[in-house]
Amino acid sequence: MEQNKVLFFIPDISGFTKFVAETEINHSQHIIKELLEGLVDSNSIGLTVSEFEGDAILFYRHGVPPPLKEFVEQARRMFVNFHTQLKRYELYRLCQCGACKGANELTLKIIAHFGATGTMQVKDHMKFIGKDIIVAHRLLKNRIEQHEYFLMTDDLLNSLSKTNGDLKDFAGGADSYDEIGTVGYKYMQLGKYKDEVRVDPPMPFMLKNPFKVMEHSVQFSVPMDSLFQALIDLPGRKNWIDGIREVQLRDNKPNHIGTIHRCVREGNDPELVTSDVKITDRTMEFWETDVKRMVACRYYLEKVSNRSTKAVLELFVRGNFLMKMMFKVMMEKKVKQNIEKSLENLKVYLSAKTA
Repeated sequence: MEQNKVLFFIPDISGFTKFVAETEINHSQHIIKELLEGLVDSNSIGLTVSEFEGDAILFYRHGVPPPLKEFVEQARRMFVNFHTQLKRYELYRLCQCGACKGANELTLKIIAHFGATGTMQVKDHMKFIGKDIIVAHRLLKNRIEQHEYFLMTDDLLNSLSKTNGDLKDFAGGADSYDEIGTVGYKYMQLGKYKDEVRVDPPMPFMLKNPFKVMEHSVQFSVPMDSLFQALIDLPGRKNWIDGIREVQLRDNKPNHIGTIHRCVREGNDPELVTSDVKITDRTMEFWETDVKRMVACRYYLEKVSNRSTKAVLELFVRGNFLMKMMFKVMMEKKVKQNIEKSLENLKVYLSAKTA
C-alpha cells in the first residue's frame, strides 16, 4: 500500500453529544449544521473536507504543511467565526427550547497532525487508513483540562519551519494510547480570542406611533412554554390559522428576530417580520410587524399555573387618522372573526397534540 504524507486537521464541537441527547433534535441538528458549515467556510489554508463525523470535520491536505503562523491564524479564524455564530444565535434567538438556549454552551477544540497514510475506496467514498489517521482521532480524547484549544502534534511541529518565539503561547503535553504509544504535542488556549467576537444586536423594527385597534384574550390549558413554541412555529401555523393556504418563508431557519414570512390566504397578504421578543419567568411575548410598517401584532402570554396560560393577541396600526379609519371601516370585523376562530383552532390543535 503506497503511503503519502498528509496533514489531518479536525475541528471538534465539544458538548455535541449531550446537546443532541438532551434537547430538541430538529433545532439541534439545524444549529450544528450551520456551525459545521461555518467551519468549512473559515478554511484559509487549502484544506479539503474528507468527511463530517457528527460533531467534527475531518479536513486533510497533501504536501508540505503551511508555516506555523498560518496554522495559528487558521485556528483563530475558525474559533472567532464559531463563537460569532453562537453569539448571533443568542442575540437573535426567539425559540426557548433546550437546543436554542443551550447552543452558547458549545465549545470548539482543534487537532492537527501530520503523518503517513494510505487510502481505501469504499464505494463512492475514499477513506484514510493507517496509524496516523488513528492518532489524529485518538487525540480528540486527551488529558487537557480546558475545553477550547488548538493542539498540534510533535510530528507536525517537527515538519514546520519555526522559531522559538512562535511557540511562546503553547504548552507541552503527551498522552499514551493502546497500540499507538505515547504521542507528544503542544497546545494553545483559544479563549484569548473571545474578545474578537463582535455581533451587532438586532435593530428595532416597530411601528411609528403604534395605535391598538384590537385585543383578544383566551386561556389555554397548556404550559406557557408549549403555547409559545406553537405560536412561533411558522410552518405549523397551517394547522390552526383560519383560512390559511400556505406559509411562505424567506429562509428555512428556526424563527428568529428578523425572520420574514407570509401567511397566504387570499394572495395579497403582507409579509411579516419577527421584530421583538421578551421573556421572563412568568411572561413571554413577541411582535410581528409587516415589512411596510403599517400593521403589527403582539402575542403576550402570562403563566397562570404549570398547566394553564393566558394568551393575549393585540393588533396595532400606524398611529395616523387614515390608518385608523381604514381599519375600522374595512377590516375590523373580518380580522376579529379570523383571530377568534384561529385561536379556537389552536386550542383544538394543541389538545390533539397532547392527547
